[in-house]
Amino acid sequence: MFAARLCTRVAVARPLIQPLVTVQPYMVRTLHSSPAVMDESLEQAAKFIGAAMSRSEEGFVPVDDKKSQEEITAEFNKVQNEYYNSLIVEMKDDCETYRKATECHEYAKLMIERLGKFREGFEQYKKNCFEYEAGASCHSAGHMLLQGVDLPDGSTPVERDVPAAAELFARACNTTNPRSCVAIARLLQFGKFVEKDYKKAFEYLTTGCNKHNTESCFSKANCYLQGMGVERDYSKAIPLLEQGCELGHHRSCHNLGVLYYQGKGVEKDLDKFKLYNEKAQIFRFQKDPFDGTTQQHLGSGPVAH
Repeated sequence: MFAARLCTRVAVARPLIQPLVTVQPYMVRTLHSSPAVMDESLEQAAKFIGAAMSRSEEGFVPVDDKKSQEEITAEFNKVQNEYYNSLIVEMKDDCETYRKATECHEYAKLMIERLGKFREGFEQYKKNCFEYEAGASCHSAGHMLLQGVDLPDGSTPVERDVPAAAELFARACNTTNPRSCVAIARLLQFGKFVEKDYKKAFEYLTTGCNKHNTESCFSKANCYLQGMGVERDYSKAIPLLEQGCELGHHRSCHNLGVLYYQGKGVEKDLDKFKLYNEKAQIFRFQKDPFDGTTQQHLGSGPVAH
């Protein structure tokens, strides 16, 4: 975690192993749901998932309501493990046979998340990155190098190597993973582990923005607002923030509203300030349309000054 005020956001570090099933409360899409309705919806969704995943050799079977929660959970985990073990074998075969980036990336991901084989998964990510031009694998391998992987038993299957991570982020940015453009830009702006270069960081953000990554466009706009890598120019930030706001990026809406409130780059307009502020609040809990992340998990980010 970098304690620096950059023109990119500082992302909250996420665990490498994500929950297998995540049930989002309905408030993500419907802001007026009551807590009671949300709790009931979560419970119903959990039962539905459990029923769908509980099956025998003859096919799907309903969950027995007379069984204890522990028994239901054990059955669910057993079926889930069987499913993922067969999926890993299938993904491995597809990767080795067809050498497709998507299958090979998922195979590496499953090795890490399901089998705990961090080193093997990391090496598969790197192979995918360089042999198959898989931007997602470049990014994942870079993320592992950025933080390093330390296990509870004291072993370190992946040593921290930020310069190497920066190279992988740059490769991902220039291939098929524009969200990596923000990662490499952040490292270049921070300048602690790689040589500081605001201009190059701005170029990477431009690449990401041209590939329709909303976070890259937002960060590029903030570079114009703060004069990092380019001359400060509020008017050039406006269309970038408008683009991001139209695509549901809540911080773009927020900064755009601040500019209308301050009258910087645009004529002061309190009605538009209110409009964009309301949009920011609506979009805050929705998922980014391009990278799929839920925006309230990404930090507040810098605001216009």
